[in-house]
Amino acid sequence: MGSPEAKLQQQAVDATAPQVRRRAPATPGELLQDVDTLLMLQVGAGDAEAATTLVRRNFSRVLRYVGRIVRNPSAAEDLTQDVFLQILTHARDYQPRARFSTWLYRVATNRTMSYLRQHQAKRAASAQTGENVSRIADGREPGPDSPINLRELQQHVAAALARLPINQRVALTLFEFEDLSYEQIAAILEVTAEAVRCLLSRARAALRQQLSAFSP
Repeated sequence: MGSPEAKLQQQAVDATAPQVRRRAPATPGELLQDVDTLLMLQVGAGDAEAATTLVRRNFSRVLRYVGRIVRNPSAAEDLTQDVFLQILTHARDYQPRARFSTWLYRVATNRTMSYLRQHQAKRAASAQTGENVSRIADGREPGPDSPINLRELQQHVAAALARLPINQRVALTLFEFEDLSYEQIAAILEVTAEAVRCLLSRARAALRQQLSAFSP
């Protein structure tokens, strides 16, 4: 079980509390040493080449992140393009108060959460479809002794994630798949670190219940 999905499933089933990742806020000097921060400042000054480089360096990361949340490749592509359009359009207003990656995730998260809230019905239908696809051949959920391959496991984890409330899904994705700290997630969601801890705890409890059938 080397994939992120397998790791997440095992942690949920074992009910292990996530280790708190603490990263000190970046100092002004550190921010100005960050390549993406410098590129963003150059974009704000009208540097078109810097804009191209910035998008090239970060597009795939945002696309992967958004895709994990919306579970729709076409929508993820459109949303990612919207994110970078928003960033480039407002580049002149950019102030490096935090790591560029934190700000980028905040823009991507806000855009993605807005999309999901506007498509509640579609999201519910997608989650149900994912659940049906991931069931074993006899139409029943596999028991503890049933064999399950990695692809089936990934499908079950994805379907379980899709059933989480939006803010829990985002927090868990940022923590488990994007490897961000409580403080970074708090900055992205504009909540406290304690609120992030609560979101992760609730998300893990829900996943543990949904994925308990796959406990080794």
